[in-house]
Amino acid sequence: MTATVWTPARLLDRIAARGDKPALIMVSGDETKSVSGAALAEQVSRLARALAADGVAPGEPVCLFAPNGPEWVAARLGIALAGAVGTAIDHLADADEAAMILKDSGCRRVLTSREHLDLILELGEERDLSVITIDGSGRDAGAARDWADLPTEGRADLPEIAPDADAALVYTSGTTGAPKSFFLTWANISVNVEAIAGLGVVNAEDRLLLPLPLHHVYPFVVGLLTPMVIGASVVFPEAPAGPQIIRALKASRASVIIGVPRLYEAMLTAIRQRVAGRGRVAETLFRLMLNLSIWSARRLERRIGRRLFASLHRQFGPDLRLMVSAGAKLAPESIWPLIGLGWQVLTGYGLAETSSAFTGNVPGRLRIGSEGRPLNDGEVRIGDPDENGVGEIQLRGPNVFRGYRNNEEANRTAFSGDGWFRSGDLGCVDPDGFVFVTGRIKELIVLGGGKNVFPEELEAVYGQSPAIREIAVLERSGALVALVVPEVEAAKDAPSGLIEDVIRVHLTSTGRNLPSHQRLSGFALTRQPLPRTRLGKYQRFQLPALYEAAKRGETGQVAEEPSGDDRALIEASPGRDIWAMLKRRYPDKPLRLDAHPQLDLGIDSLEWLNIGMELEETLGLRLAEQDIAEAETVRELIRLAERGAQRRSEAGERPGAGIDAPLSEADRRWLAPPGPALKVLQLVLYGLNVGLMWALFRVRTEGKEHLPASDPYVIIANHASDVDPPVMAGALSFSRLRRLRWAGDNRRLFRGPIRRAFSRAAGIFPVDARAPSQSLAMAAAVLAEGQSLVWFPEMWRSPTGELQRFLPGIGVLLQHHPVPVVPAFIDGTFEAMPRDRRLPRPHPVRVIFGEPVDTEALLRALDVGDDDRAAERIADALRDRVAALQPAPAGGTDS
Repeated sequence: MTATVWTPARLLDRIAARGDKPALIMVSGDETKSVSGAALAEQVSRLARALAADGVAPGEPVCLFAPNGPEWVAARLGIALAGAVGTAIDHLADADEAAMILKDSGCRRVLTSREHLDLILELGEERDLSVITIDGSGRDAGAARDWADLPTEGRADLPEIAPDADAALVYTSGTTGAPKSFFLTWANISVNVEAIAGLGVVNAEDRLLLPLPLHHVYPFVVGLLTPMVIGASVVFPEAPAGPQIIRALKASRASVIIGVPRLYEAMLTAIRQRVAGRGRVAETLFRLMLNLSIWSARRLERRIGRRLFASLHRQFGPDLRLMVSAGAKLAPESIWPLIGLGWQVLTGYGLAETSSAFTGNVPGRLRIGSEGRPLNDGEVRIGDPDENGVGEIQLRGPNVFRGYRNNEEANRTAFSGDGWFRSGDLGCVDPDGFVFVTGRIKELIVLGGGKNVFPEELEAVYGQSPAIREIAVLERSGALVALVVPEVEAAKDAPSGLIEDVIRVHLTSTGRNLPSHQRLSGFALTRQPLPRTRLGKYQRFQLPALYEAAKRGETGQVAEEPSGDDRALIEASPGRDIWAMLKRRYPDKPLRLDAHPQLDLGIDSLEWLNIGMELEETLGLRLAEQDIAEAETVRELIRLAERGAQRRSEAGERPGAGIDAPLSEADRRWLAPPGPALKVLQLVLYGLNVGLMWALFRVRTEGKEHLPASDPYVIIANHASDVDPPVMAGALSFSRLRRLRWAGDNRRLFRGPIRRAFSRAAGIFPVDARAPSQSLAMAAAVLAEGQSLVWFPEMWRSPTGELQRFLPGIGVLLQHHPVPVVPAFIDGTFEAMPRDRRLPRPHPVRVIFGEPVDTEALLRALDVGDDDRAAERIADALRDRVAALQPAPAGGTDS
């Protein structure tokens, strides 16, 4: 065991000894606010005595539910000094997770902040909780007290805390059931604090930027306790997002970052994108300089990046010299470019159960690609190695926890018969003792930031949809993805009937209710049953290859020679025309009559619009998206087309002309000028809407000067909420609004006389997503008659609030009518009323208009011709214009 155990009293003495020197620095904008060592020690001591006077017993668990900052640090150390066991709750935890930890831990006291006070008070009604605020907010809440107001009398002395006393009660991540929990002692933690402090890579003059949440063991031990012992200052950024981190680096003059791989990978991406934006010559020069610097570091052991990229260091942080990465594997492909750019990069390996760090790459003992060698007295062995020496990484040492609480089954799995901790990771140890992590064992997934995810738990949550037959969660490139076998029949009831859209909305909507690290970053669809063992367990080692194949659209099927009946089907019209079109569009797909149009050919909502218009324009076949959802094979699709062609023939109908088709009398009535009564109704509705939008959202408008003075033109905007149209209407003047037309879903806005009258007065005409050419014909008629149009190219509301792809209909429309286009971004409506909310809640909203796009110039710049993807390229270019208007996020979330 290490000779020095950093008990709370000894730690407090070390903090107090720095006097007026900053211990903690908080960055807000470009300004900093510091807390000296003496001030922090005084706060910690006072809180500890107040807790002791309040009756906190040695070893009693006390929960802390608050964001990073000086208050969190003072509260956490005050809990420790009082002899209690700190139980930190994730600042982003939802009510269920917080309630579970409060109940399971047995906490009777909770220290919290303004953000969580209402929730804690509500939970406190269910159990006898003493609620103490750490930021003054408790003074306004009758059921809470503020720590500064607690009396300190009643307990003269603080308890003596033994080295083997419990220092922290830690909870692993959980989803559908209770997560595992365990204690770490002061002796466990001190092993790592001493080991890292003794390396000499950080000194008392350093300032360590800590953008990670402190409820994790890694930032708590490595990012907070260790610099407190060394005498270095800890810097908290305003938010854990890129712009705020860069601002904090500059404002605080931080010299070290304690981060996770995702942070450094994002920094590299931002640097490369910035360079690419300066042109090809600058990008080529940058690449040559970087390769030279990497070569010099690897071959000559001379680091020249700081001089070569001096301007970059001035932009990112002139004092930054060291990047520390743990919590997940930082790939060599990221480490070497960071070194080449002039930074020192040190990586390590460990788990919360090992008090964070266990191995580390340190100066003089560094091997890029490995996770270093054991720190201090730690030991590593490989359990059941294969012929390549790869097996389960097992650990033993004084920093390893003693076992999970109240969970003998988990302990039997987590420890070998002779007491070694089984990490759940696969790896090997080279002859020099360097540890290499090569993968995950069993189902455990370790994400960036040290978050452990068990896919079976997430599969149970995400699989709760009738549209999902099977789902497997796996890790790709450091993020969670899913391989999904859909239940095709269930998807037919969706508005569009497109399987991919149904699955996407369900997965994203479900993910919004989960912690950020449990959300999926992508998914792939397959028709093939997922591989399982005889006992029904997924054979997970096969999943990555199946996922990649599904993403590439590979179905594992081969094209077969059609039978006699099938050949007759595709040799007669309309089967012949449909078959030829599909072969032309999907030359690399194994086209079969049994192929599923969506799952095997990859016809998604964007592609089907093109196909639907081609069938309607060239063959006169109007196949709704509902039809393609019902057609589980190409054979059924052709049969549907045959029946549609027969009905048209019997009715004497001629093939339509797509977007140029003449409108029916019923359609033209929707575009006719309003009469006197409707004009009065228009004015009344406008006044009511403006008042309501201001009352609910305080709508602000930017860039109105970009709106053209004369018609026709098109306003395009993102679509995140049902309140987007009224918000947009409220941002415009009445004189402009009454010259605008809007497209509206005929199934939502045109059922019943009242809705139809409202839509007529509001200038809304009906469109049907299942009949794209008819919808575009209505829009084209609006522009042809010299009126202007508001169009939401995403087609439906974003399930996440993020900008979705633009469907190509807007591209088709502008090819026929190249009028000016005004991009707009509506900010805040998703927070006010996401798609799963029935009523809006007050939230600030902005409507930002950008400079109008000269459509004719855009078409020339894109070199638009008659190619099949021209409309998509136009839509993509316009999406970029809308995306450029999106305000920068105010903050970020942890991983």
